[in-house]
Parts: sequence; C-alpha cells; structure tokens
Amino acid sequence: MNGFRKVFVMVAVVCSLVFTTTSASAAALKILSVDVSRVFEEYEDAKKSRISYSEEVAAANKEFREMYDAVIKLQEEIGSLNEKSENQALLDSVREKFRNEVAEKMEVLRMKEEELIQFRNEANRKLSERRNKDIAKQSKEIEDAAATIAKSKKADIVLTRIPSTLYVDDSLDITQSVIDKLNERQR
Repeated sequence: MNGFRKVFVMVAVVCSLVFTTTSASAAALKILSVDVSRVFEEYEDAKKSRISYSEEVAAANKEFREMYDAVIKLQEEIGSLNEKSENQALLDSVREKFRNEVAEKMEVLRMKEEELIQFRNEANRKLSERRNKDIAKQSKEIEDAAATIAKSKKADIVLTRIPSTLYVDDSLDITQSVIDKLNERQR
C-alpha cells in the first residue's frame, strides 16, 4: 500500500505544481516517467536476486519438510508404542516399559516441535529481511539511474509509475533507458 500511496502523493504534487504555475511556465516544465515494475522485471541484478531468493526459499522449505517428516515419524512411533502399552496380552512389566518409552519419546517430540516452530519463524524472518534488503538496494539503484538520465535530459520531474495507474505519453517514458543503464553494469 505504501507504493501506491507514494504514487498518488507524487501525482498530487505534480498536479499541484502544474496548476499553481502559469501556463507559460507549465508548458516549459519537463516531466518524464519510469515504469518501476518493468524496470524490476528487466533489471539483471533484480532477476538474479529473485532467482537466488527462490533458491533460498526452496532450501528452507526442504529443510522444514525434513524436520516435519521426522516429527510425523516420531508421532507414529509413539502411536505404535501406545498400542503396545495397552495390549492386555503382555505382562504388566512389559506394558510399563512401553509407557516409559512413550513418555520419553513425548518429551523428544515436544522438543522437535519447538525446534520446527523456531526454524520456521527464523527462516521466515531471515528470508523477509533478505528480500527487503534486496528491494531497498535495487530501488536505490533504480532511483539513481533514473535521476542520472533525468539530469541528462534536463527533466524537472520524474514520475515513477505502476502500469495502469497513470497515463504518460511514450515520448516521456525513460523506462528502457533506466533498464539499459542498470544492465550496462552487468556487462
């Protein structure tokens, strides 16, 4: 929602600038635009970051699944031991032995469940932190590239836009120039 709020605030500021200036100076105001969604899609560093992030998510999911499967296996073992501990055909001492094993495995199960929850929470926190850091870095790089291009074109204002939120004539769009500038660093 913050991204949309920024876009609308930017549009409001631009509109107020245009409306408060005289018609002669409004005509001289040079406004450019950048489709930030498209830049993120085509910026090589952003693509690599998305791939790397997806690989980290897959690795975390795999590790979580292995831990989860171990918990399920332990629950099944406990179920089997419970059945044996209730088998009236067995001696009381044998059934007691199974009850003790159930109690021990229940403690192990409780610890494994806690580990599973902690792992999930920590993995989610780390992945979210990493993703936010990547987006912040890439946003800054996009902003810097757009500013450099805007200065070279002697623009007064650059609108960052999301498709369908704002119409801008194609002649004012510097999206491809921003993408090219960002990707030239990769070569």
